[in-house]
Amino acid sequence: MAEFTLTLHAPDPSQPDLRKVSVEAAGELPEYGQVWVWDILYAQQLFALGEIQAAQELKEALELWAVNMSSKVFQPHGHILAKGYLDLSEDLELVKGDAVPAASAADRQVVVSVDGQAGQLPDVRVAPDDLEAGERKALVLGLGQYFNFENPMFARELPIHVLAMRKYHADINLPHTREALDEAPFFAIQKAMEYFQAANQGTVQ
Repeated sequence: MAEFTLTLHAPDPSQPDLRKVSVEAAGELPEYGQVWVWDILYAQQLFALGEIQAAQELKEALELWAVNMSSKVFQPHGHILAKGYLDLSEDLELVKGDAVPAASAADRQVVVSVDGQAGQLPDVRVAPDDLEAGERKALVLGLGQYFNFENPMFARELPIHVLAMRKYHADINLPHTREALDEAPFFAIQKAMEYFQAANQGTVQ
C-alpha cells in the first residue's frame, strides 16, 4: 500500500543535539489515513520505549507542541507553515533536496510499511525493530513532521490526536501497556472525529 523510508542522519558534531531526518515515500496512502498511521506508530514506539525517560521526553515534546498548536488548527496551512508553527521539535529538522547531508556510515535507515483496506485502520510495521531510544523518537517526530508539511488535513488533525492520546494515557492506561498500544489510536481517532464534528456545528468551546 505505502512505504516510507526515513534516513536518520548522523549527528553533525557542530550541532550534536539536532537530529536531521529525510523521508522518501513510495506507494499510495490516502490523506485521511496518514494521521491513523501516525497514531499507530506513536503508540507502538511508546510501548517499545517502555517507562524510560526517552518516552516521557517524546510525549512532553509532542504534547507541548499540540497545546500551542490547538488554537491554530483552522488557520491556513501556508500561514502556520511559514510561521514555523508546524515544527514539532527544535531537536529535529526534516531535510530534503540540497539540504540532505552526505551519506555516512553512521546514518540509520528505518522503513515504515503500511498495509490495509480503505476505511480501516492500517497495519503499520517498522523495520528494523531493534532501534535505540533516540531513533524511536526521531522516527515518530520525523514522519509526523513529513506529514505535517505535506498535508494540511494532517496538520489540522494532529494536535487534537496528540491531546486525545494524552487524555487516554492519563485517564485510562499508561502508554507502556499492551492496552494502550491497542486502544489509544482508536481513542484518538474517535475524539478527533467528535471534536471536528462539534467544530463544524459551531459547538466547540
